[in-house]
Amino acid sequence: MLGTLKVAARDRARLGEVGAVMSRFGLDVLLARLGLGSAQDQPEPFDLPDRTRRALEALGPTWVKLGQIMATRADILPPEWIAAFEQLQSAAPRVPFEELRPAVEAALGEPPETVFAQFDAEPLAAASMAQVHRATLHDGTAVVVKIRRPGIRPRMEADLRLLGEVARVMERSNAEARRFGATKLIRQLGSAILGELDFANEGRNADLLREDFARDARVLIPRIHWDYTSEALIVMDHIPGVPPRNAQVLRDAGIDPA
Repeated sequence: MLGTLKVAARDRARLGEVGAVMSRFGLDVLLARLGLGSAQDQPEPFDLPDRTRRALEALGPTWVKLGQIMATRADILPPEWIAAFEQLQSAAPRVPFEELRPAVEAALGEPPETVFAQFDAEPLAAASMAQVHRATLHDGTAVVVKIRRPGIRPRMEADLRLLGEVARVMERSNAEARRFGATKLIRQLGSAILGELDFANEGRNADLLREDFARDARVLIPRIHWDYTSEALIVMDHIPGVPPRNAQVLRDAGIDPA
């Protein structure tokens, strides 16, 4: 299946993990269609788009981001694939704080219990790249602490290298892949993902947005607390809100979701 890909020794273990997930979700037909396998004679499962979506979720943030990009490409994918990929979420299982503590203390230079007047070890939210915890500064300001998951950068860099090789193989054997520029798409994905991993960059962008909307009272951008922010951790004001897709909560608040 994926064993024919030419990858560096450092990426072979990850390639094996990817292949195992693809097999678990029965994606041999999809891989053959992409020029990465030999299952052309097998019937295509009726739920192939949903199987692919679940496989991407199992493989982690790099693959989820790829699916989210593909969900915007109605010029390439039929409606059932777009619908499946639109369901991709960045949510992830919550990690016990003690597993994150070494990374937090390295970023802050001291324990969070010292830096903050109060720090909640119970996560407020968790996504594929980071986990968020509530805290209170010593001046009483309520903040959230967004912590990058340890070890995620090398895993995502390995995934991007694998996807780059997949794209090159696809373009050699698939005219459609050449038409929509598979390798260019993966470069775009890599640029977006590696940029998101730098939380200091996220903070700078938030500052720019706050300046741009300084005169618009309808827009509230959380303040970044730079004394505690770094590439792997960002601290910002806690602003209560509701998910934009939660139409019922918006109606209860007197807001028209339309």
